[in-house]
Amino acid sequence: MSDLSTNHQNMSLTGKLNSQSRRPRLAVTLGDPAGIGPEVVLKALADSQVTSNCEITVIGSRYLLNAAYTQLRHQGIEDVATLASPETLSIIDIELDYGQRPQITPGVGNAASGALSFVYLENAIALTQRGQFDGIVTAPIAKSLWKAAGHDYPGQTEVLAQYSGVKQFGMLFVARSPHSGWVLRTLLATTHIPLSQVPNTLTPLLMGSKLDLLIACLASDFGIKKPRIAISGLNPHSGEQGQLGCEEQDWLIPWLEQERQQRPTIQLDGPVPPDTLWVKPGQAWYGNHQQYAHDAYDAYLALYHDQGLIPVKLMAFDRAINTTIGLPFVRTSPDHGTAFDIAGLGIANATSMKAAISLATELVNQRLSNPLAISG
Repeated sequence: MSDLSTNHQNMSLTGKLNSQSRRPRLAVTLGDPAGIGPEVVLKALADSQVTSNCEITVIGSRYLLNAAYTQLRHQGIEDVATLASPETLSIIDIELDYGQRPQITPGVGNAASGALSFVYLENAIALTQRGQFDGIVTAPIAKSLWKAAGHDYPGQTEVLAQYSGVKQFGMLFVARSPHSGWVLRTLLATTHIPLSQVPNTLTPLLMGSKLDLLIACLASDFGIKKPRIAISGLNPHSGEQGQLGCEEQDWLIPWLEQERQQRPTIQLDGPVPPDTLWVKPGQAWYGNHQQYAHDAYDAYLALYHDQGLIPVKLMAFDRAINTTIGLPFVRTSPDHGTAFDIAGLGIANATSMKAAISLATELVNQRLSNPLAISG
């Protein structure tokens, strides 16, 4: 977080005042153009509630956006309130040559579509680093097609971190309940690695860095200065005093006690047994009693991918937003894939894309209103 701190501390008072008087500027990438990215982008940008509070520029190929718009209208989507016309959008056009055009077909992902999705992301990062945008909202890509195109990355998160020169970063999933309004925040300690590698990858050093990122993010992006955070155990019943696994006794509990001593103003509970960790979030998500939200935590730190994302997707499949924390700018993304099987059919749900744009707007506004907060 040191780069972020330096950047914000160097901001002049004049710059701070100017930042507070303008709307967030967001770059929205198309993702893989053979997937549902073009459709959910056009649907999301047709919603004035999403676009009225920010300035949006699409990073993609105008030719493919026009083709998607035409095809979707042929599917019966004709209401301008449902589908934005590319003619009304601000677009940074990644032009295609005539040889590329026939290679991109909705529902048929390939190396060509993977290569384009990578170029869209590269351009969004470069322009944001130059100060043209405050944040990036990314439509989904296919990792296998990136690899087919010669780009061997686990995902967009890792590209964003590498291109930004950031070594400490994390995947935070955020969702607001439509039932109660309560906000779920879940950070993953480990992400896209095999389950067999999780116990050896988890260390006190890694957990400390993730906790640092989470605490800084809660302060800078959500205005929560003294959060309540629940940390999951690794084994069933959190090891049951070593009977069901030794990681908790060997290092997780001692690490957590040390963190409590070093952070007296922050409530750190755990290691909570993984099977009961999600009871209070479920009650806060679906319940309408204020006590449920009061009992739930400000954030949850899960130790591996499925431990955190199975409950998140169970509660908020069409609303959860992937937020990369630790970057010098805001980045959000819908928590769903390319859905090649329904691309071009006009039935893709844009709720998550709308939520990703809205959350990016909120986070940028929070940073603009208090640019020094991220320094802690």
